[in-house]
Order: sequence, then structure tokens, then C-alpha cells
Amino acid sequence: MIAARRPGAPLVARAPAAMSAAPKSVRPARLEPAARAAEPEPQPAQRRTARIVQVTQTSADDREKLRLRLLDRLAGSETRGAITRSADELVREGFELPAEQPLQLQLLDHFDEERARAAIEVLSTLIAKEPAFKRPIMDQRLRRLEEYAEDPSVRDAAAELRRAIRG
Repeated sequence: MIAARRPGAPLVARAPAAMSAAPKSVRPARLEPAARAAEPEPQPAQRRTARIVQVTQTSADDREKLRLRLLDRLAGSETRGAITRSADELVREGFELPAEQPLQLQLLDHFDEERARAAIEVLSTLIAKEPAFKRPIMDQRLRRLEEYAEDPSVRDAAAELRRAIRG
């Protein structure tokens, strides 16, 4: 949908319907010459131009902006607590965690071992297709999971993926 609007006009509000000229009986009487002299000279009317703007759907755009903002927050998180909070908020808002190596690498530091286990499974399939992203960091995080995870299946999966990225 394309709509025309004048510069300075409100973006969403509709302009009021055009009003007709005032009837002759309401118009002011002609001013006397002395009163006319005190009144400032009217400036010539400036030509106003209309711009054509495109009306956008905001609900889908707002949702996508939220998803991108949450993904950026997850990608930029450095501590385990920040990674956990941003990943949990992303899931709580109803978004899926994308199957990308940098984001799944972040999820290896999640406090919930089940979320880390899911990240290991996704990384296993991704590494079978392409080389490991930031291999030293991935190796370090997998080694931490292998040594300190409470769940034996997480320890085994981390050890297996660690062997796979070493070659």
C-alpha cells in the first residue's frame, strides 16, 4: 500500500476531512486603513509538496527486530550467566535457536546441561559438513563439559565431539 503525505504531517493519524469556507455572514468585516497598517503584510504562500511513503506492517517487523536483538545479545554474551539469560529469553519469546556454529558454541557454556547437550548434537552435525569455528575455544568448552558435567551422557557427547574436531 502506498500513501501520500505532506512533510511534517503525522505518520499514522489521518488528516481531518476538508472543511468548507466560512459563510459570508461569519467573515470579518473589512478593516479600516489604520488597522490595516498595523497588521503585518501577509507572506506569499510557500508551495507545499507531498511525499510518497510506503506503509509497513509493524507487527511482523517488530517480532523480527526482537529476534535479531536477542540473537545479537546471545552472540555478544561473554559470561556463562549472560549466555544462560539471553538463551533462555530467546526461547521464552518463542524463537528457536539457530543451527549456526557461533551460537551453538555459545550454548556450550549454558548452565543447563540439557541445553549444552543439544548444542553438542547440533555442532556434531554441523562439523560433519564444515570445519570447526574457533576450534581452540570449542575444544576448551568441550573439555570443561567432559571433565565437570554432572550428566554422564553430556560428558560422553563432549568427549566424542572433541575427538571429532581434532581430526
